[in-house]
Amino acid sequence: MTPRLSFIGLGPMGMAISESLFRYGEIARPLVLYNRTREKAETHRLSLGGDCRVADTIVSAVDDSDVIWLCLQNEEAVESTFQAIFSTDIQGKIFVDSSTTSPEMADSIAQRVLEAGAEFVAVPGRNTVDLSGEKPGAALLLKLMGNFLIMATIETVAEAHVFADKCGIGTKTMEKLMRAVFPNPPHALYNDQMLSGEYFAGKPLVEVSKALLLTGHVSEMAKRCGASVKIYEIAREHLKVAKEHEGPDADITAIYGAVRVESGLPFRNDAES
Repeated sequence: MTPRLSFIGLGPMGMAISESLFRYGEIARPLVLYNRTREKAETHRLSLGGDCRVADTIVSAVDDSDVIWLCLQNEEAVESTFQAIFSTDIQGKIFVDSSTTSPEMADSIAQRVLEAGAEFVAVPGRNTVDLSGEKPGAALLLKLMGNFLIMATIETVAEAHVFADKCGIGTKTMEKLMRAVFPNPPHALYNDQMLSGEYFAGKPLVEVSKALLLTGHVSEMAKRCGASVKIYEIAREHLKVAKEHEGPDADITAIYGAVRVESGLPFRNDAES
């Protein structure tokens, strides 16, 4: 029997996942959508242009589905959403969670779901590493490790370009060197975002405000583990500077602007003109 599916949480990631499920997933119709801001869910329903409907409440979204996929922005949203979920009968249902949360919360929620007779799967990102059989929190740990790699790479690219600029070699020459040494993404992506001025003028890859929430989890985990992650903490401080200059919706690669300011350069590069 084709499963009935509800999707809860329609931020940028949630909209992308739900669209893929709607267009390519083997699911019963209609796809049920729920978002705290109903207008956003209605807009997404119209953009899909097909057999979808918007649920009035979290409980109704859960009651009408076999599989409930969640993609929530922070722990507060996860906790309040599951409080509503636990107020109804969820026996036999499957919960798939792509939310941003700590490993400890993922394990706690999973245990409560299991005790209520349902199943829980943590899917914080793509299926790049198989963690089948591990606790759900392991998937969140891996997501945090992935964020560490992303932040460290952005910081490295930003510092390399500012170093080249200050030394007189220039960012174009550094870009050629970086493309020769690191020809594939993510270095190429961050190069383009920084040198083109997209880090302040374009649509953000990830908003600084959201990045700060996630990086907070990584910093706390590193402290608990006794791990030294200095490049990461520097990048996190640069995110705060970027937020001060460009606001909470600034792009994560605006770290480049923060490094420029530290080095006596304007936050925005010449691409602005």
